[in-house]
Amino acid sequence: MYLLGHIIGWLWLMLTVAIGLSRHSVKSANRFLILSRIGYLLIIITGVALAIRTLSGNWWLTLLKVILGLGTIGLIEVAFARKQESHLNSGLVTLLVCGTLLTIICGIGLHWQLTGNLI
Repeated sequence: MYLLGHIIGWLWLMLTVAIGLSRHSVKSANRFLILSRIGYLLIIITGVALAIRTLSGNWWLTLLKVILGLGTIGLIEVAFARKQESHLNSGLVTLLVCGTLLTIICGIGLHWQLTGNLI
């Protein structure tokens, strides 16, 4: 249940961030920033519930996933702030994509190690 909510939250976040950062209008991008923050709430709530359950199974990978997840959320906030100032550059977007991919890989690895299943 929590895992499904967590995955839906990340999918929602990736969708709203991709659309928001690709908007030409700052006002339009701000709408997607607000929508992405709904995803933050879902991700953080379900992430805490999942972390409590997985901490005893693999504490270091759980801690790494938490750090990567919070770092990705921070990068999203920085990217939207730069978008509002019209200073969004490709280096930050690349860092954001790489951070998101690392977080996803870490989450899949954690799930695989604890359950033996990729999905």
